[in-house]
Amino acid sequence: MIREQYRSDYEGEFVITESRWSGGKKSQNREWVENPIENQHISGRAACIASDVDKERFDYTRLHRHKGGLLGSKKLQTYGLGSITKEMRLDFAVETNKEILSDILERTYSTDNIVYSTTRNCLMNPGEFYLIPYNTVMSLEALILWLAAFDGHKEIFMIGYNNETLGLTSEWMSHVNTVISVFPSVKFTLVGEETIMPIEWRKNANVNCIDHRTFVTYCDVR
Repeated sequence: MIREQYRSDYEGEFVITESRWSGGKKSQNREWVENPIENQHISGRAACIASDVDKERFDYTRLHRHKGGLLGSKKLQTYGLGSITKEMRLDFAVETNKEILSDILERTYSTDNIVYSTTRNCLMNPGEFYLIPYNTVMSLEALILWLAAFDGHKEIFMIGYNNETLGLTSEWMSHVNTVISVFPSVKFTLVGEETIMPIEWRKNANVNCIDHRTFVTYCDVR
């Protein structure tokens, strides 16, 4: 069960690096991992990219060059799945699939960019990936939303989220709804055609919907 938590209160956590049984007893080695990220953002806005389902309507790779208007007052930090890194540099990527992570390593993407993954993947690839805070487990589509809210963003734009999205798990829509409900002070904006957005999400008081053209204007995407 996830809770309303923020990076501003997160100092780090212990991770289990080894478990073993001896004489019928289990022992574990644990190491403290400090919070490695100080996420400073001007606008308090983020864009989470879950899929390419809407790419013909809006080319999200434009956000790679996004400056956010005067003094960056409308600049968006970008969060997305590991597969999106093939098309653009994200501020924060999240991935757990070993094949996609292998591709990320082969492209040396993680050398200069932040990629979050599980404790196991971090231990298997020292220095390459960042630990998902609290080892939070849910569908990746929901996890990137959770991470953006955890980082303190107050306005999160959801790109590639709708009834036509082929989620990575059967429960992904429910997980997304849970994140939305756990952060009631965060405004979640569905970007795209409102009629194909899940009704369950739209019932939340902190959710609204805008079309792609309005999004481009509102966020000053050039």
